[in-house]
Amino acid sequence: MLTEVKAFSSWPSAPELPLSSGPRAEDDLIHIRGITGLEPVKASVNTSPLGSVDGASYVGSSVLGRNIVLTLHPNPDWETWTYESLRRLLYSYFMPKRPTRLVFLSDDMPTVEIYGVVESVGVNQFSKDIELAVSIICPDPYFTAVEPSVVTGQTIRAGAPVTQVVTYNGSIETGLNVKVTEVATPDPTDIAIQIGDPLVSYFAVAASVSSSMYFEVNSIPMNKYVQNVNMGTGVINNLLSKVHIQEGSIWPILEPGDNEFSVITDKGVQDWTLTYFERFGGL
Repeated sequence: MLTEVKAFSSWPSAPELPLSSGPRAEDDLIHIRGITGLEPVKASVNTSPLGSVDGASYVGSSVLGRNIVLTLHPNPDWETWTYESLRRLLYSYFMPKRPTRLVFLSDDMPTVEIYGVVESVGVNQFSKDIELAVSIICPDPYFTAVEPSVVTGQTIRAGAPVTQVVTYNGSIETGLNVKVTEVATPDPTDIAIQIGDPLVSYFAVAASVSSSMYFEVNSIPMNKYVQNVNMGTGVINNLLSKVHIQEGSIWPILEPGDNEFSVITDKGVQDWTLTYFERFGGL
């Protein structure tokens, strides 16, 4: 279950308001009375009607943005904080059109974060029981682990049995970053990443590594790249034109559960480092 929520302002000078460290939660200056929008977001499923047959043809689907609404109650101590000062403090974190970051801590899953833009802040200012309803629109609907997961291993030859199983605990598939560095010569001329069935995910590049250059591929959507990087100068060589994948294969991703992961080279034995962030469709 959720145990803590942290909000981060886009203003560098926003004042901090740590909650009470005592055992009585009712002494906190801000009470969270409710949070909606943490469940999986409804998908938009697209279909096309069939001309002379009953039913429709499925043509694709997507998940749109997430709308999180926080219901907050100012709880002044009447010594340092009043209703008005607490309300203005919340405005420094939640002001329409400003970006914000929410971090959720739980006792049964990793700490996750999500970024959004404040849509509105509604307040019943003249009520005896003041509440603020903060609506946040998150263009990326998924919650992402704050800390990355890192797995290391060594390359294998084509046809060799896969010895590395990566257990992915997220609920949504995730892109990944793979870095290959030289261990010993001869240097490879072809580097491939295979996850599970090679007919589904086999990503190969005509590339090499050396004592002064490493290979890196990133399959995170909207930030995909394949490159060699010179470790001495930092010069990047784009290798997208040297990618060769078989028809029907996709960029490497991790799916929930166990993933048979391997990095395949045609020469030598090299080290690889896999880095990924667990992503969740709902909390």
